[in-house]
Amino acid sequence: MSSKWKRIIKFKIGDVPWEIPLNVLLLLIFIAIVMMAGGAYLGFKFASGQLNP
Repeated sequence: MSSKWKRIIKFKIGDVPWEIPLNVLLLLIFIAIVMMAGGAYLGFKFASGQLNP
């Protein structure tokens, strides 16, 4: 794997400094987006089933 994907990204949330590799950060963001899209889809399907019995 290329060294650019292993580069450490540093950021702060509140007063807590974080260091995480770029590839892990991108993986977490991708998983979060997939879960949000799945939740929106399931929510839409559930709501449409409740409105039209």
